[in-house]
Amino acid sequence: MKKIVIPVLIVFILIPIQLILIPFISIYNITPNVVLIYVLFYSLIRGQISGIIFAFFIGFIYDILSAGLIGSGMFSFTLSAFVAGYFHKEDFSEILLNGKIIIFSFMSSSMLFFLFYSIFGTESVRIENQFSFVVFAFYSSIYTTLFALSVYLFPRNKLWKRITLDQTFVKELCLL
Repeated sequence: MKKIVIPVLIVFILIPIQLILIPFISIYNITPNVVLIYVLFYSLIRGQISGIIFAFFIGFIYDILSAGLIGSGMFSFTLSAFVAGYFHKEDFSEILLNGKIIIFSFMSSSMLFFLFYSIFGTESVRIENQFSFVVFAFYSSIYTTLFALSVYLFPRNKLWKRITLDQTFVKELCLL
């Protein structure tokens, strides 16, 4: 029960942050997506199937609360969790030690998310041609990946010894 309730409560905190506060740090209407970051970390920790189910429901909640097209967030979050779930390892410290896995999984997953969400969703971006969708998705995925790396690297220095010694602490730290 705790494994389900706490992540959902965290998302109910992250969605208003995403919709209200994150637009203040936008650069030319390009913003990181903190809900996507949490869903991708969830998929990396819990695996592909759990990540897909979690992302589907979180996408539905995101669509309702953001007043977007119902289904665009569900599809985009689910597709991103599917891709990130491929990088899941039972030994989570292996993912933590290899930053390339984090970077590649976040870049590829967030690129797909922003590409499909900007096509199907109601992004507030004015896109003139089809190439602009790809450019918008690329820059948004870079911004989201950099934002995720700051979240990933911040506790790493303080908790590095404890993380490498105790994997259950990592899962408790992520509240998953």
